[in-house]
Amino acid sequence: MQACEHALAGNGEFVVDVHTHHVMPDGPWTKNAPDTVQLVLGMVPSCGASNRLECASRAAYLHDLFLASDTTVAMLSDVPSSGAADAPVPFLDQLGTQQLAAQLTHGGAPRVLVHNVIAPNFGDLRARLDEMESAATTGNVAAFKVYTAWGPNGRGFALDDPAVGLPVIQHAYDLGVRTFIAHKGLPLVRFDAAHNRPADIVAASRIFPDMQFVVFHGAWDKNHVEGPYDPNAAVGIDTFLRALDDHGVPPNDNVWVDVGTVWREVLRDPTTAAHTLGKLLKRVGRRRVLWGTDAIWYGSPQTQLQAFRAFTISHEFQDLFGYPALTDTVKSDVLGLNAARLFHLDVHASRCALATDPLTSARTTAAHLRADGALPAAARPNGPSTRREMLQWLAAPATRWTPL
Repeated sequence: MQACEHALAGNGEFVVDVHTHHVMPDGPWTKNAPDTVQLVLGMVPSCGASNRLECASRAAYLHDLFLASDTTVAMLSDVPSSGAADAPVPFLDQLGTQQLAAQLTHGGAPRVLVHNVIAPNFGDLRARLDEMESAATTGNVAAFKVYTAWGPNGRGFALDDPAVGLPVIQHAYDLGVRTFIAHKGLPLVRFDAAHNRPADIVAASRIFPDMQFVVFHGAWDKNHVEGPYDPNAAVGIDTFLRALDDHGVPPNDNVWVDVGTVWREVLRDPTTAAHTLGKLLKRVGRRRVLWGTDAIWYGSPQTQLQAFRAFTISHEFQDLFGYPALTDTVKSDVLGLNAARLFHLDVHASRCALATDPLTSARTTAAHLRADGALPAAARPNGPSTRREMLQWLAAPATRWTPL
């Protein structure tokens, strides 16, 4: 086991990123979904390629996650689309990425899991249900995912709607896919704000107690500063927590949350970061908060990971707001063990199997290539990445932080 941990690096942690992305740079979506192209280009850092979409390609994905970060397992997702014609990475291409990673990690446990993103409010519902069944028969769907705020003519749908949402969840249940994900908050292009709120997925969790529901982004809104829980808030994470209260969902039940993009944005302000993580851990439950980064939209997630490892919630905030301490045990749960429980990953089998795979063993080679300029350099931290830097930042909050 010590040899496995040494080979994995990253303190030997089992890190599961449940929220990752890449694109197919030459796919039909580049012509059929110009708004999505602009959305992606607005997030992806330049890597020197003539086509910037190559900076978020399948190859860049495998590099940034498994060679330039301590990520052990990644869950591949996609952005809003009506189907394969306008999806940056259609389901069959997601399977291709999964298969390529499996070939590179022969003999080991899976390194890439996949969501199947569905849009049940586009076209005939029966056709969408058939597509779900087709995807599920591959045996590779770890979860179904929806963007409830995305829809034709800018109109979304609700998961507790008996005409659309409930039949979709019921079909997922009947197909044996018992994890259901919805993007909530973080408004994107042409989103229907009325259907981007979290109450419907929380309500659905009471109707399907044998399923697991994951609220991507936790209803976080970049235009709202998170503070202590306010049940009367009209936007942000508090609307999610209020929905849990309204529907009587206890902590550590069948509602989960990930921090994709959220953590990257709030770590700029330690106070906001403490409130964001603290109230999620307190109310959703320390066993129901999942590590997600939205990589590789922002390049390698390693700096986000380093900042999380270094972060603490002060004793003052623990006393005032009842937030739990960010102990090593809690961090290990968030970084990977919670996802292992949700997706039934064998932590020890995966850890040892992955310790000798080509991706892991290629880390040293990748480091040399970055030093020689053959690969892009690892991203600079957008905030502190060690305990010393965090303490320095907290001591001078008005000072713009720069890497030491």
